[in-house]
Amino acid sequence: MEHAVPTVAQLLLELFILVLAVQFMGWLFRRFGQPAVIGELVAGVIIGPSILGWVHEGHTLEFIAEVGAIFLLFMVGLETRLKDVLAVGKEAFLVAFVGVILPFVGGYYFSVFSGHNTVASLFFGAALVATSVGITARVLQELGVLSRPYSRIILGAAVIDDILGLIVLAIVSGIAQTGTVETGVVIRLIVISAVFVGLAMAAVPLVRRVPFDRLPFQSPYGTAVVFALGMAALAKAIGLAPIVGAFLAGMIMAEVAEEQGLGEPVHALEGFLAPIFFAYMGILLDLKALGSSEVIIAGLIVGVIAILGKLVTFVPALTQGLKNAIVVGVGMIPRGEVGLIVAAIGLSNKAIDEAQFAVVIFMVVLTTLLAPLLLKPLILWAEGGRLPAEEA
Repeated sequence: MEHAVPTVAQLLLELFILVLAVQFMGWLFRRFGQPAVIGELVAGVIIGPSILGWVHEGHTLEFIAEVGAIFLLFMVGLETRLKDVLAVGKEAFLVAFVGVILPFVGGYYFSVFSGHNTVASLFFGAALVATSVGITARVLQELGVLSRPYSRIILGAAVIDDILGLIVLAIVSGIAQTGTVETGVVIRLIVISAVFVGLAMAAVPLVRRVPFDRLPFQSPYGTAVVFALGMAALAKAIGLAPIVGAFLAGMIMAEVAEEQGLGEPVHALEGFLAPIFFAYMGILLDLKALGSSEVIIAGLIVGVIAILGKLVTFVPALTQGLKNAIVVGVGMIPRGEVGLIVAAIGLSNKAIDEAQFAVVIFMVVLTTLLAPLLLKPLILWAEGGRLPAEEA
């Protein structure tokens, strides 16, 4: 219906309310010593349909939020050198592998024991797989510890984790639609992912040869923005998450970020857009769906499975010391939008029902809010009681 399409005036009003809310709540939570990202999530819940109903989900706001996630991960990549990631490459791969297998198996068998069929259980397990790196990355960025080994392990593992999660989703979706695993589709995704990441890594040493002053762009900053969007679009086109492309773009540009003065302008852009992404996640959360005791009990159990399945990833990171390893395990906990997307696909395919979807939402809320709350004190512990951000 025509009246259901929001006007430009309505969209601007909703965007104004959203930005105002995230800025205030982010400030408020920081005043009380908590990560701003929690305030941004809470802001979305408050102004969204669950409480005040001032801002609603829609394609336009969803797109702006997606762009916010893209530039958040681009900024994180911009502060991450490839050589630093490769230095913890073995740990990152093992963390990702363990963090995919255990939550998937745990979620699958919980669903089976709860009386659901195989396809529903596969989707349930898949919803627990991929880490929402945006939540953790924002906290690491706020605390000024992106250069630490544990941060590099988390970020490297998150990229691998995302690719493995997409492969799991492709397999599960194929089973739901055809009843069989399409081996060709899975192999194609694996090969494309490997080639994409491999080419990005190969481009890192070449970026220093680029004559930025001769390119047909207004500034190196403009070049960086175009490159970030292009890599995100390419990642999406080949079946990967756009944030994977954005992170790799940032890691490539990290080699020239300082000499080209990219840090400050990109941070300003990310600082405006990223909070919109987290607030939009809050807007999507339907608190009414979490009301029944059955959903709460099942959600708590699944939440524990989801948390333990990622927390155990501290074991492969013990090479960095116990404190750093525990930070890695907690940093891998949040599921965020990734779990919601998997569950939404399962719901649209009628593989899972509304009750199961509500349980996944509960798990997403629990892991998304818990990780930032735990990360700051744990990082403070790992850093010997003083944060780099506070020293600055």
